[in-house]
Amino acid sequence: MRRISTRGPSLARSPDLARLQRRLMAIPEAVKRELRPTLEKSADEVVTMARRLAPVDDGTLRASIRREPGDHDLEVRVEAGGEATTREVRRGSGVDYDYALAVEYGTIDTPAQPFFWPAYRLSSKRIKSRAKRAISKAVKRTQKG
Repeated sequence: MRRISTRGPSLARSPDLARLQRRLMAIPEAVKRELRPTLEKSADEVVTMARRLAPVDDGTLRASIRREPGDHDLEVRVEAGGEATTREVRRGSGVDYDYALAVEYGTIDTPAQPFFWPAYRLSSKRIKSRAKRAISKAVKRTQKG
């Protein structure tokens, strides 16, 4: 099942994975603890914006937009779609398709009604600034203590 997600390409096969893991491990726990609420707040902001932008038919798509924990301490994912929005492509075909993708990107018969990526783009500068401030604040606090 494929969902729309802010999660980028998988690093599992990337040569940079080891470097990223070393950098994440080098971040002090105190900084991670202080950064986590900021990341969750930012994810909630994207969820709220995406829900506002999502077209409403029966509300299922809007309700499917959610924040989920990531694979590590400093990852929070925003996802839309999933089980609630997955339907058979055509009756009897046996092929499932997540209509959240059809709404976001459009189909041959239906124009796109983007809600997910516009919400992310509208929030991204604020999210980055908020994260940088939180990191700076946490680092200063750990250096004092």
